[in-house]
Amino acid sequence: MNIRQNQRYANLLYDNFAGSAGELTAVIQYIYEHIELKRYESFSKILRSIAIEEMYHLELLGELIRKLGKKAYFIDKNQCYWNTENIKYHFNNIYDMLMFNITLEKESIEGYKEVIKYTQNKSIKELLERIILDEQTHLEIFNRLK
Repeated sequence: MNIRQNQRYANLLYDNFAGSAGELTAVIQYIYEHIELKRYESFSKILRSIAIEEMYHLELLGELIRKLGKKAYFIDKNQCYWNTENIKYHFNNIYDMLMFNITLEKESIEGYKEVIKYTQNKSIKELLERIILDEQTHLEIFNRLK
């Protein structure tokens, strides 16, 4: 990947990395749901698989942030540390949980699209567009499950 340091661009990525709809939030949200819904084995496994994919996105973004010259801190673009208030713990039913996850995925996709606007770097665009494809697949999965 041909990346030059650009701390301003790295700052834009922090919301995707550890913002309220970022990868860290998705990992923790889906693992929490996976644990809570163990009695629905196939459903729980899907959540775990998606969480693992989100963890991979988290790693990719962390590496990109480092290449751009910043630390991979779990903060958003306003320098606020990630915290568990980003996680939704209570749902009335599985449908409500799926609707929440759909919203989380949509916000994630929009966040990536917004960040893509600010770079001309082909490698960065390709990476973020690839992550968007995964997020769109998650969105499709959640829509099918509801």
